[in-house]
Amino acid sequence: MPGKYFDYYNRIADRILPFLSGRHIAIEQRFPGSAQIVYRRHSGRHNGDNWIRIEDAQALSDWAFQYAEAFHANLRSEDRGAWFVIDVDSRDLPLEMGRLAARHARDVLAEQNLAPLVKFSGSDGFHLMWDVPDLEGTVDEQLWETERAVVRAVACEVERRLDTDPTAAPIRAAVGDGKRLIATGSADRENADAILFDEFILKENANFRVPYSVHPQTGLVAVPITSEALPIFVADLARPEIVVDSDESFSMPRYRLPDIERALDVWHERGC
Repeated sequence: MPGKYFDYYNRIADRILPFLSGRHIAIEQRFPGSAQIVYRRHSGRHNGDNWIRIEDAQALSDWAFQYAEAFHANLRSEDRGAWFVIDVDSRDLPLEMGRLAARHARDVLAEQNLAPLVKFSGSDGFHLMWDVPDLEGTVDEQLWETERAVVRAVACEVERRLDTDPTAAPIRAAVGDGKRLIATGSADRENADAILFDEFILKENANFRVPYSVHPQTGLVAVPITSEALPIFVADLARPEIVVDSDESFSMPRYRLPDIERALDVWHERGC
């Protein structure tokens, strides 16, 4: 018997494969009769290189048949490029508050000519992503610090915008007077009720749920969202049967590291 999402992944193969190719992949499997999710990084090959790789529709189909429910990719590509990711987590706030923060974050980036891919997390938040393909000579420690600096700066810019946005009232009510509306670390107990822009997920060997992957806990898809659709997006639109019937296709935007550094300079000059 094939896995639960075997048909879904076969139908969505042409859209998900570009986000899997060229990266080490981790999968979440759930076997028949079990509620437990098994997180797997290795293929079982014994040739000295047993990372899971998915480069074509047949490999995707094979893993989906073997009860794979979700696919994660390493932020670092095998050619030494990397994805930049801003993870916007609504936490205990309504999803529309995370959506509002993601909209402001998208605008902050777009104003610096860094228009990201925006996708639903599949659960309670949104992800803003882009690729920096040429990082030759950039060591991992420097890369992760640059990515975290982007998260902190964008969070700061979004905080300022939420301060004057009347539709952010539920966030202000949740955090209380004098508290920040956005936290950048889940361990920040002083701002535990704030929207989370998590900088600490960006680290060596970090994996991230790829666009079009299912989230096993919710059964919803980490579906990309157009700028026009984001303001009205609701989680119900991420059901697999809706996603497969959509004719929209997305690709990962690409920017150079100097573009990122220039944007950081602008944000830092503004006090962020």
